[in-house]
Amino acid sequence: MLDSPAGKLKCRRGVNAQLTNKIMGDRSPKSNQKKTSQKQSKASSAQQMKQKAITDKQSSGKKI
Repeated sequence: MLDSPAGKLKCRRGVNAQLTNKIMGDRSPKSNQKKTSQKQSKASSAQQMKQKAITDKQSSGKKI
């Protein structure tokens, strides 16, 4: 029922149009790098925990 003003009038610029793809809170390259490094360290620590659990389970089975 209600359209955006930019859609109604051709003379207006589409600054406030709803079709713009600007994402608020776009991250800087430094913060993106930090985020990916944190993901990698979290994944590697999870892998180490799994490996430790497997090793503990195997070593406990050999104690006969």
